[in-house]
Amino acid sequence: MNKIPECLIHPVSIKLLRAGHPWITADNFSNRFPRHSEFVIATDDRKRPMALLMHDPYHKNVKARVWSTKFPFDREAQHFTASIQGRLDLAFEKRIQQKELKERENYYLVFGEADHLPGLFVLRLKDRVLIQFYTQFWNRYKSIIQTTIQEVFPEIKDENVWFQLRGETKELQKLPQNSIDQNRRDEFHIAEFGIQYLIRLGSSYDHGLYTDMSSIRHTLAKLIQPGNAVLNLYSYTGAFSLWAMKLGATQVTSVDLSPKYIEWLQQNLALNPELNHTQHDAIVSSVDDALTNLKKEDKKFDVIICDPPSSSSDGEKRTSASKAYKELLQKMDPLLNPKGKLVVFLNTHQVTQEKFDRLMKDYLAELKLNYKMSTRLHLGQDCPTLKGFPEGSYLKGLVLEKQ
Repeated sequence: MNKIPECLIHPVSIKLLRAGHPWITADNFSNRFPRHSEFVIATDDRKRPMALLMHDPYHKNVKARVWSTKFPFDREAQHFTASIQGRLDLAFEKRIQQKELKERENYYLVFGEADHLPGLFVLRLKDRVLIQFYTQFWNRYKSIIQTTIQEVFPEIKDENVWFQLRGETKELQKLPQNSIDQNRRDEFHIAEFGIQYLIRLGSSYDHGLYTDMSSIRHTLAKLIQPGNAVLNLYSYTGAFSLWAMKLGATQVTSVDLSPKYIEWLQQNLALNPELNHTQHDAIVSSVDDALTNLKKEDKKFDVIICDPPSSSSDGEKRTSASKAYKELLQKMDPLLNPKGKLVVFLNTHQVTQEKFDRLMKDYLAELKLNYKMSTRLHLGQDCPTLKGFPEGSYLKGLVLEKQ
């Protein structure tokens, strides 16, 4: 192995690395890392080695990720392959021991930085696995990752292994590709908490079910009561809607701007004949228009679930979800029954849970709406978080109880 270059990192990066942060972001220091070096050793302003970094010159924002802070770094690099296998095995063992995962066929076997496998996510989907790379660094280790997975889970056959590059720009966002046939498309069903969902691999960027929300869906079993009317905004393929019906809600309304997702939701509903389809309404519309029309129709709900994209565009301007919430709260409130609950989410690492709490509190005060913040909702179970890494805690939610 060639000598690993030692590179000074930005003073802010030095401070963050010492606090446990696993990323080195783009700046005038990291942009000078030797472009063809697989690894880089980060040094502080006194030229003291701090960490072995996995280098990714192609990533727009994250130029390197911390692999190890253990000396000697050249030895850590030499044993990198063995370390990959060891860290994968440890992540798998944690999931095997989690009893909560027995109720679903979808869960993360690896959750990136929190499992000390930076930028690598492995999603179990019944007898398939979807291996997601958030850095191109992992491309050269595809076979090792696949082999290690299949050694632990021999029931996963080659034709059921999928890879996907998840990029921060549209140019880098790739469809999942099958390990033996890049043109393959796969449709199958999985069960989560007794509900069947249609999963598609190879034909769309997202496969149809947000598994990082699974543990939160389980939490909502305490909030949704038999006989409730539930409104699911930005419904995607309807996981919250079907779960509400499973919990006994007698009227569920799903709203999404995409006809494709509403059709997918209807297909999911058809997979579950035990659910009363007459108790579900699907609306293809912007959330803004749907809320206006539902108010005109004097509709009322006991629970409103609102999980907007981190940012959205009306064709003229782009609005962040955090800024849009002021108007959303104002429009949701008249639709909520007394003692009803708003379940609001924010999906971005740029706003902390504490800031989201303050934002909701300030909006409610400004709008003179009387709500109690009762429960925080966050990643859990198979989606652990890492101390010193707020970007990993991207999903946060609140339950607001109407007083």
